[in-house]
Amino acid sequence: MFRPLLHVLAFRRLGLTRPFRYLVLIVLLGCLVAGAIYATVVFRAVAERNQVPHVQPHSSN
Repeated sequence: MFRPLLHVLAFRRLGLTRPFRYLVLIVLLGCLVAGAIYATVVFRAVAERNQVPHVQPHSSN
């Protein structure tokens, strides 16, 4: 049942030559790393915004 899925994941059934398989794999891994970095930056920014108020409350004198 999982054998065709493994073949597609291994890029054997796509008909790509070996250099193109490695290129696609590198691009996919690069996107995964970039997404992890982006998520880390966004979560840190959200956490920082929620901890400290950046705007002083309005005071009417």
